[in-house]
Amino acid sequence: MQFLLEIYTPERKAFAQDVDLVSVPTSKGRIGVLARHIPLFTSIVEGEVKIVSGNEEYYLAIGGGFMEVMKDKVIILVSRAIRADELNEEEIRKAEQAAKEILAKSKESQERADAQAVLRRAILDMKVLRRKRQVGSIN
Repeated sequence: MQFLLEIYTPERKAFAQDVDLVSVPTSKGRIGVLARHIPLFTSIVEGEVKIVSGNEEYYLAIGGGFMEVMKDKVIILVSRAIRADELNEEEIRKAEQAAKEILAKSKESQERADAQAVLRRAILDMKVLRRKRQVGSIN
């Protein structure tokens, strides 16, 4: 049995499809949702979303946000959602290197915090990109 999963960012609808399972990161661990899950509203944290539909597995790198689970639908609202097929390894590596250089040189707390956020996103994006190579990506 499947349910409709929709993932939105402020800029776009990143995903909309009937799925069997979605697994999202929360501050207390991962939550997996199957069809007929009890209604739920929760915050989610930056991390990786795993989606299973039939024999396919998909992964997205997301920013923080919220998830609402309803009777036959799940809506996820996040600050960013990048599908594996949208990632560019060269750009990720450049961002990671630039962030590491700032962290090595800067003493300013805000600049360091911004660089740490970029580094976290780059590491997450590389993880999702590697999964794409292992299992495929969302078309």
